[in-house]
Amino acid sequence: MVAYNRILMAVPYRYADEDTIAHAVTVAKEHGAQLTLFGVVEEIEKEYENWLTTKLPQDLEHEMYETQLAALQQRAADLKASYDKVDCAVAKGIPFVEIIKQVKAGGHDLLIMDAATRHPGRKRFMGSTTKHVLRKCPCPVLCIREQTKPGKVAAAVDVFADKPGAAELNQKVLTYAHDLAQREGAQLHVVYAQQPIGEPMLSAWGIGSADMLDGMEADLIASAETKLLKLTEDVCGSADGIVLQTVLGNPRDALPQYVRDNQIELLTMGTVCRTGIKGFLIGNTAESILNEVTCSVLALKPDGFVSTVE
Repeated sequence: MVAYNRILMAVPYRYADEDTIAHAVTVAKEHGAQLTLFGVVEEIEKEYENWLTTKLPQDLEHEMYETQLAALQQRAADLKASYDKVDCAVAKGIPFVEIIKQVKAGGHDLLIMDAATRHPGRKRFMGSTTKHVLRKCPCPVLCIREQTKPGKVAAAVDVFADKPGAAELNQKVLTYAHDLAQREGAQLHVVYAQQPIGEPMLSAWGIGSADMLDGMEADLIASAETKLLKLTEDVCGSADGIVLQTVLGNPRDALPQYVRDNQIELLTMGTVCRTGIKGFLIGNTAESILNEVTCSVLALKPDGFVSTVE
C-alpha cells in the first residue's frame, strides 16, 4: 500500500485553483498527511527594472511576497476547518528551483501541480516549470488536469526494458497505479506499447520475408503479454478485473492514443533516468507522451534518483 506523509502543492502566484486545492486536501485526508501550500514569487528581471517608476524592484518583490503569503495563510486557515494538517510557505526565486528545494528540505513524498489548461486550444501540461520539475524532482509528481474522480487508471510499463533499475521502476509504476485504482474504485489498465518490426530493419538484417516479419511480431507480442501478466500478478496478486493490453506502435504515439480511445483519466508512468548518479534526462518518449496526453499524470522516478537542484 502506498502511503504519503508530507504532501506539497505548488500554487502559482497569480491564482489558486480551488478544485485542485480541494483535490490535494482529499489526497492528504486519505493518507493522513501534512499538506503544505507553497508559492514562489519570481525575482524581477533586470530588463524590466527601467519600467518600474514608482517602486524599487526589491520593494515590489517584497510586496508580492507578502501578498502571496497572506493569501496562502488565509487559504490554509479556511481549510483547517475541515482538515487541520494544512500549512503554507512562500519563497522567492526561480519557481522550479524553489519547488524542488522545498520538496527536499521538507521531506515531501508527493508533489501536486495544477496542469489544467485555462486557454482553449492551448496545452499547458508541459510548460517550462512543469517540465523542469518533472526532470529534477526526486519525489512522485501528480500533475492534475482533471479534478474529477478517475474512473480509469492506466499504468504504462516497459516489459522488455533491460536498463539497470528498469524492472524495479515497472513494479513501482504498477504499485502506485494499483493503489490509486483501489482507493478510487477505478478500473486499472496495464499497458505496454511494442515498437513494430519494420521492413527497413528486416532488410538491414538480411531478412526479406513478410511472413517471417508477421511471425516475429506475433512471437514478440505473445512474449510481451506473458511478461505483462507475470508483472501484474507479482505486484497486484492477481490480474482478475485488470485490463492487460499490449499495443503495437511507437510508444510516443500508441500510448496517448490508447489513453484517448479508452478514456483514461489518470496515467501513471516512469521517466527515464540514470539511476544512482546526479543528473536526469527525461526521455524523448516520456516527454512526447506527456505533451500529448490530456489526462492527469502521476510521474515516478526510479529509487536512488538524486536531484541536481541543491
